[in-house]
Amino acid sequence: MSCKDAGVSDKLLTVLKPDNARTPSGMTLRMETKGKSLECVIEADSPSVAVSTTLAILRDALLFQEVWLLSQARRG
Repeated sequence: MSCKDAGVSDKLLTVLKPDNARTPSGMTLRMETKGKSLECVIEADSPSVAVSTTLAILRDALLFQEVWLLSQARRG
């Protein structure tokens, strides 16, 4: 996921990581920032588990975006 800058990608990682601390058996999840990008690598024995995890991460990222935009609008 591409973010506005490295600070935003770091904050997004901080928000997403606790939800993904425990992964189901047969799945590994690695998240790291690379500059303004957040990289999520999902490896799973089951394609449906990988897809549902991807969708959950994207849903959480969209929620982060909404909250972030609202907080920025209140500042400005």
